[in-house]
Amino acid sequence: MTPSFFCDKVFLLMIQVKYKYSLRWDLIWMYRNMKNMQWLTEKRIVVFKPSFFKMVKLWFKMPVGPEIETDFPITCYWLSAGTWGSYIPPDKIFICPRGLKDVARVINHEITHIKHEKEVQGMSHEEKESYINKVK
Repeated sequence: MTPSFFCDKVFLLMIQVKYKYSLRWDLIWMYRNMKNMQWLTEKRIVVFKPSFFKMVKLWFKMPVGPEIETDFPITCYWLSAGTWGSYIPPDKIFICPRGLKDVARVINHEITHIKHEKEVQGMSHEEKESYINKVK
């Protein structure tokens, strides 16, 4: 017979978000944003244009990310250009910190997108954002 105190306890391991800069991801995201610029503009999404100076600045002075814990591993990549936040399931988020006042809010928003990716399949961008903003 198993003692009840073993069955009643649930322990969740919380994991810190890891922060990195990757030239590869920065260049991929620049290309992706330039390719999708018309769609991004139509959706009124803030997009920062590529800047060699901003890229070099990230190489030498990466921002210190906020301490955020999740129940699954997440890597946050800093970008020198693009939108404030984006993601690739299951474990990558991308943040362009230019002009961003509340980095933690955007990171948590992108994490919420990843957590609810299955529920929003097939929705339009506007529907996804509405859904994610409700479940926060």
